[in-house]
Amino acid sequence: MWITQHGAAVLQIIGGVVSVATLIVKLTPTPKDDHILAKVVNVLSALSLCNADGSFIGEQKK
Repeated sequence: MWITQHGAAVLQIIGGVVSVATLIVKLTPTPKDDHILAKVVNVLSALSLCNADGSFIGEQKK
């Protein structure tokens, strides 16, 4: 399948797009785009297997 062969490239592109979007959002004075980016990051976090602190989804913090 295409996705299994190009999975790493797809993740790199998504990471790059989020990085550029974050930079643009930080440069603009309006809070509306901040909320949109926060929603996108939340969706990407929900699809992730790891939390931002490195723990696995569903794992209890110690």
